[in-house]
Amino acid sequence: MKQTLQTSLWSHRDIRLVLPARAISYAGDAIAMLALMLRVKEYGGPGAVTLLLLAFAVPTVAMIPVAGRIVDSYDSRAVLVWATLLQAVAGVALAFSHDLGSTVGLVCLLQVGQAVAGPCWGALIPRIVGEDLVGRATGTSQALIGVAMLVGSAVGGVLVQWIGGRDALLVDAATFGLLALVAGLVQTRRRPEPGAAREPGGLMAGLRHLFGDPLLRILLMCLWGFVLVGEAVNVVEVFLVTDVVGLSAAWYGWLLTGQGAGTILGAWGTGRLSTSASRSRAVMGGMAAIGAGMLLMGGSNGATPLLAGAVLSGIGSGLLNAAVSTLIVTRVADAVRGRVVAALSGTVRGCSLIALPLGGLVAAVLGPRMTFLACGIVCVLAAGVGAVLVARTKDSVVEAVSH
Repeated sequence: MKQTLQTSLWSHRDIRLVLPARAISYAGDAIAMLALMLRVKEYGGPGAVTLLLLAFAVPTVAMIPVAGRIVDSYDSRAVLVWATLLQAVAGVALAFSHDLGSTVGLVCLLQVGQAVAGPCWGALIPRIVGEDLVGRATGTSQALIGVAMLVGSAVGGVLVQWIGGRDALLVDAATFGLLALVAGLVQTRRRPEPGAAREPGGLMAGLRHLFGDPLLRILLMCLWGFVLVGEAVNVVEVFLVTDVVGLSAAWYGWLLTGQGAGTILGAWGTGRLSTSASRSRAVMGGMAAIGAGMLLMGGSNGATPLLAGAVLSGIGSGLLNAAVSTLIVTRVADAVRGRVVAALSGTVRGCSLIALPLGGLVAAVLGPRMTFLACGIVCVLAAGVGAVLVARTKDSVVEAVSH
């Protein structure tokens, strides 16, 4: 019986291994991020923290030309095992590093492994579950990861205080070791067909396939613009909560928790969608929800509307991310999925890098509240424009799967 005829996601042995192991790894990442932020804060204040954040982002962008080619050119088991072992080794070394330079360098090494492993998992999961269950697998995976990161963030501070930053980082390294073991146990494999001609190129090949699909072309341009505007508010969120509205640091933590819970709900809901048309509507709906959440937070004077706005933004983020991920892997050929996923994640991360200083500049002119309101308006308008453009595409184009 074909995989696509199976109705239960969890009937696939490999998915029972992969999804929980990836979620545990992300929980370890959340613990490690907290430990590293506390460590780097002592090394040099805001400048050191900025360097750390850049170390997490820049390798993903720099690896776009080669990461996708690696994923599409070699056996997925070998790629995943070696990339994840590289992360485990970098994690152990991070635990024993003692200065800012080595910490930043090792984080870069860690992210090089992630730049390869992430697209490889993204391209392999459709092989495991079959095309009909890709949406459910993506939504479930992102929901599990969201839960894991909430748990990791919640226990990270306790772990650092209880066992110290070094041992907390070793916990993260151990989760990578577990993921490498799982990668070796996964029976489904993705590798080039013998004798098949390979399309050359990394970034350009990925972008060519993204822009070659009329629906993906619209969604990708909307996504880039949204990231530039939507993530700009991250710079001023803490100032809005604590300085403008006047809430405590504890309330800021609750808002982040509410946002994370909303993301889980949005991702889980997207897994129930089964067509390109419904998923494209979820992308636009997610953008609109995030914009509405920003408007609610920007116009609030108390904790309740702030929390409601944070949850609404989280739901929109979960819808957007899961729907885009599913659309990408269902509308491009299997042979180029690695390059397409790498191109998507790398360019989105590049937009995030631009969004951070952009948010700082806008906030310097408008202040935290008006920055939220302005960005919220732009997001809602962009969602409306995108929805009109998607509606104008022919139904046959929207529903078609490219390959």
